[in-house]
Amino acid sequence: MVSIKNQTRWQFAQNYELNWWKKYDSDVEWYEVFSQEIETLLKPFLEINRETKILEIGAGPAGALTLLPSDHKYAIDPLEDYFSTRKEWVQIRDPRVQYQTGKGEALPYHDDFFDLIIVDNVLDHCENPISVLDEMDRVLKKSGVIFFRQSVYHWWARRIRNLMELVTLDKGHPFTFGKMQLMKWFKIRSWEIKKCLSTGYTRTWIENLRTLSAKGLMKALLLVNHNRTTFVLQK
Repeated sequence: MVSIKNQTRWQFAQNYELNWWKKYDSDVEWYEVFSQEIETLLKPFLEINRETKILEIGAGPAGALTLLPSDHKYAIDPLEDYFSTRKEWVQIRDPRVQYQTGKGEALPYHDDFFDLIIVDNVLDHCENPISVLDEMDRVLKKSGVIFFRQSVYHWWARRIRNLMELVTLDKGHPFTFGKMQLMKWFKIRSWEIKKCLSTGYTRTWIENLRTLSAKGLMKALLLVNHNRTTFVLQK
């Protein structure tokens, strides 16, 4: 059961996220590159074709599944009602994708339905991460594949971010995860890690320094740098 505190915090984060997207004035053509990246990375484990059933949780304006060669694509996002109003974003969407407003904690799909689930830096935005993982496990077929990307933090950064959360300093991200924590959750659900790729903490630290912004420099000085980590998982 989700606490009232979690519900309130999630709604606060969603309002922040919505306002962020309203100010976003760049294109989203990068989804094309993202689709190709996923197809290439997953090829040794899943040959995506027209019959592959794909779900993306937290798909955003278009989704990483945009150019994947399937006739059975589903995308769900709490902010879909807004995304669908932006014509410049809708224009790059694949009409085969069934977009829906909803949350990862309550997926409106049948058990053992999907061959592939895509989750790209979504779990830390959720109301109840464990419920999202349980729902993913429910709707994924046996031997199904998960593309799971998440920014993770080392122990010191997690401690600082937990202190930051006391005053909701990072408005859009209610949760902070460590790599081993995620791997433990995967193991509980019998998801095998087929591949794991990381950008590394040092790269993020350097990027924070190069921003020359107060926020970036503060992150660098406090060593609150993340490691963008991609898992290919199989049920």
